[in-house]
Amino acid sequence: MWTASHRSIRLFIVLATIVSSLPAAAQVSKSSPSTATSASSTKVKLGAIRWDNWSLDSPYGQVLADPGLRDRIPYYAERLPDGHLGFPGNTERTLAADVHYAKAAGLDYFIFGYYLESSAWGRDPHRAVALNRALANFVRLPNKLGIKYALNFNLSFPSRDVPMVSDAITKAVRGPDYMRANDGSAPVFFFVGTMSTWLKGLGGEQGAKAALSDLRARVKAATGRNLYLVALIFNLSESEPVAHRIGFDAASTYATALGANGKSLPYASCAALAQRAWQVETKNGSGGFLPTVTLGWDYRPALRNPQEMKDRKPNPDWCQPATDAEWTRQIRGAMSEAANNPRNNRFQSVVLYAWNESSEGGWIQPTLSEGVRRLKVIANAAGRRPSIPPFKLSWPTRIDPKTCPVGTSPTSTTAAGAGCKPANDSMTMAWPCPPGMRIAGDELRRGPSDEGQKSSPIWQERLCAPQGG
Repeated sequence: MWTASHRSIRLFIVLATIVSSLPAAAQVSKSSPSTATSASSTKVKLGAIRWDNWSLDSPYGQVLADPGLRDRIPYYAERLPDGHLGFPGNTERTLAADVHYAKAAGLDYFIFGYYLESSAWGRDPHRAVALNRALANFVRLPNKLGIKYALNFNLSFPSRDVPMVSDAITKAVRGPDYMRANDGSAPVFFFVGTMSTWLKGLGGEQGAKAALSDLRARVKAATGRNLYLVALIFNLSESEPVAHRIGFDAASTYATALGANGKSLPYASCAALAQRAWQVETKNGSGGFLPTVTLGWDYRPALRNPQEMKDRKPNPDWCQPATDAEWTRQIRGAMSEAANNPRNNRFQSVVLYAWNESSEGGWIQPTLSEGVRRLKVIANAAGRRPSIPPFKLSWPTRIDPKTCPVGTSPTSTTAAGAGCKPANDSMTMAWPCPPGMRIAGDELRRGPSDEGQKSSPIWQERLCAPQGG
């Protein structure tokens, strides 16, 4: 059924092309909850979905290697010796920067896509290890500024892998940085997608119910911690009752998917699809519900990858870019729905799609063109003004060490000679300070070779400090 192929690893994104059961022409109601919110409430937690197949050897980076897509290209993109763009998004230095950016946006936690390191159904465990590298580097960070995380099992699994699933959860939950619900339980997400397919791997509804019960018992015995299980599903009206019947505590969705008619939809229409789902779930749902805010949906650039072309609909509908005001209404509306749903007493949270789904069209992280725009929008919408102490951003430059005599001590970029000037490259070198912070200094230093590099390049260190500080 499952293979270790590229298609199986990307299944959770392929499934997002399923047509929504809500009418595509829906418009935002004038009485939408987007206009009324408890946006400043700290009770509602903001979690951002991550997809971390961004590495120096990732084939997905090249779908973004187009000046016309600078609004999507993340701040950490770098030019490799062969001239291609590299996307070391899974490195510890990038995760450290992500934490500061997430803090500035007012986020509470990351939802890391997790790949079970199992050989079930012909999968390659080594590939899973590589896909989990960003999570591993996040966990190792000495200071996460209070940003928590939760696991999202991106692929289904057979019953025999339940002990492995419980072990992965147990290891995560034991740490101090795992997200907690109101009652102290640990939220764990499962990308279910199409319910029938997910159930089949566990032997149907009864098998899935037994697997989730076994999973809870194993983690409880090992950690003393209860779990709060969240199913990320599409076609909520049909699948949500099944999810609660087999033992999930809450339902949500990965993104608000559109159809495949090659149409451009105003963001207001895309937002209305989600809002209608929120309202239906609040009124008729059978358990907890985490509203999803889809910041963007347009996977046309991904179709430049031949493998993606095989796995996706070739004529997708897409959302037009949103204005700051439209995002603000959507975020505040989702927070209001999460706070006012009477079945959300254990965990009030909004799912933001996404931190880094750059090839699909949903991102929060700073980019070359937009800078920190989306961080500002989210923080303002949520009414959050976090304080961040001074810190350093660090990245390798393309400066030739032979022309730049940087010794053991850092050299200020303003005092460095002509041979220490990095090449002008409009597709790299963003690394902005978060909103509310300024560049207090830039220095060059010799550094260790980065993952995937054979030489020790010259690194640039940027000190970010609070404005006015």
